[in-house]
Amino acid sequence: MVKLPLMAHKNTNIRYHGNPPYLAAAVHGGPGGIGSANGLARGLAEYCGVVEPLQGAYSVDAQAEELYRQLSDVAPLVLIGHSWGAWLALIAAARYPGLVRQLVLVGSGALDAQYLPQLVGRRLAHFDEAERKAYFDAIDMLEQDSTDKDVHLQRLGQLADKADTYSPLEIESEPVVNDGRMYAEVWPQAAEMRKSGELLSLFRRISCPLTVIHGDYDTTPPEGVTEPLKRAGIPFTPYILKNCGHTPWREKYARDDFFQTLKLILDL
Repeated sequence: MVKLPLMAHKNTNIRYHGNPPYLAAAVHGGPGGIGSANGLARGLAEYCGVVEPLQGAYSVDAQAEELYRQLSDVAPLVLIGHSWGAWLALIAAARYPGLVRQLVLVGSGALDAQYLPQLVGRRLAHFDEAERKAYFDAIDMLEQDSTDKDVHLQRLGQLADKADTYSPLEIESEPVVNDGRMYAEVWPQAAEMRKSGELLSLFRRISCPLTVIHGDYDTTPPEGVTEPLKRAGIPFTPYILKNCGHTPWREKYARDDFFQTLKLILDL
């Protein structure tokens, strides 16, 4: 097994943290927020070996296949997906069941589009007027044929972090590379999977244990993940973290509970 340098750029496709055996994988969000699960991987590596795959493909199907290739040598793993990475982890688990021992969705996007107005309302309530304009401008520019998509994705991420964080910790930031083209090409495909019901139907194809970890302050309301699963009759274990936003390992009041929950899931 070749270990690549622990640095973030588009040509590096995997990082290893801690010591083998590698029990878990931390799948980043975005799409296009390459390296944004680094803090999750580093924190969990205090207890076990963790793989951090970095996505470089430009479609949902290609990213799922890429994730399989990145992790198959150390599978089966507890697959921990954050934000968009929760969806990608689900897709990979459904298509490649031998890859996953358990599936953990952290700060997942809503599984039913009916919760999107609630998400937008919660997020905009945390912005001033200038930030609201900047937020919609960044989304518009990512949807257009812009040559500065990376810059606009970075700005969108900064604004989302502000809205989605309850009480930030002063810790080392993740070495994120923003790929705006990846966001612009992958996200519409993912959103269509949610709209059509295909995304939710994938849960019926997994047989491994499923856990949902979600902050109560996340602008995606926790019920946007838990209620569709309940209605579909999908068994899962929920952990709703108090005083916690979208990224639990960066939250002052939730970080310890978050990693204790992961230790419980991993039986450490």
